[in-house]
Amino acid sequence: MSETAAVQAPCPWHRDTLNQLVARRDDGRLPHALLLAGPAGIGKARLALALVQLLLCESPRGGLACGRCHACHMSTAGTHPDLWLVEPAETGKMIRIDQIRELVDFAGRTPQYGGYRVALIMPAQSMNRAAQNALLKTLEEPGANTLLLLVCDQVSQLLPTVRSRCQQQLLPVPPQAQAEPWLAQQLAVPERAAPLLAAAGGAPLKALALEQADWFAERGALVQVLARVGTGQASVAVVARQLATHDTGDLLEACYGWVRQALRLAGGAPLVSDPELNQPLKHLAAVGPARLLDFAGAVSRARRLARSGANPNRDLLLEQMLLVLAGSQSLDALQA
Repeated sequence: MSETAAVQAPCPWHRDTLNQLVARRDDGRLPHALLLAGPAGIGKARLALALVQLLLCESPRGGLACGRCHACHMSTAGTHPDLWLVEPAETGKMIRIDQIRELVDFAGRTPQYGGYRVALIMPAQSMNRAAQNALLKTLEEPGANTLLLLVCDQVSQLLPTVRSRCQQQLLPVPPQAQAEPWLAQQLAVPERAAPLLAAAGGAPLKALALEQADWFAERGALVQVLARVGTGQASVAVVARQLATHDTGDLLEACYGWVRQALRLAGGAPLVSDPELNQPLKHLAAVGPARLLDFAGAVSRARRLARSGANPNRDLLLEQMLLVLAGSQSLDALQA
């Protein structure tokens, strides 16, 4: 077969991790249940897919799948009989128990190609409680040469019994010295890498997605309006409606980054490398550390609820968060 299939390479900051996992495979020390855990947008899925392709490849080369063998073509096409992918049927939905039951049946079979049989669950926190419970026995006693690979942004959403049956590989946000040059290479305007990375909390793939966000060009005005809420110069209800016109999940992530930057600024740290935000962040920092800490807690709560799959009332979520910033509601009362 002369054509080359698309080979998934990990992000540069995960190359050493992939090499370590391959070395453990070679030494017979690769666990049967592996949990790749870390913040969203750092490249965990790329690392997982690179590992899956390599494990199934007939002739790996250079620490990656070859991209030329029959197994590589099948895994790229999603037709490899020894590969099973479990993900939500729709974005934002949960992974159901019937999907896990199908995986359990798959994991109990003998590999058809004599190598590994790999089941990939991504994102693992999307499994509902029943689905997680249905997975427990297989996590503990999978079939021979079977790897259960879980990719997770929010480990706290997994049952302790699931976590305890997996070997965890914790993946932090990459160093800026690695992330920023990589991001700059992906952008039409490399100079936007630093502000995008700052808005994404240091997560490079999230930063790449933010470039397409409708609100990114308005980020200075959005931080300014948050500052006005904090100083009582803007209506909570009006600003909540304004924020609700944007993608809530991405905007909440950015809000969390902004309030953290404002807190650092209030503590005497230097300004961020984003001229668009320097003055607005000064105004937000003027709200004061105590209120900003409460607001950070409220934003964190809103992020958690927005990602929970429980489909919370978006307008109410934003309004409650802004009431804390305005000082009209305490964080303790919100969390009660």
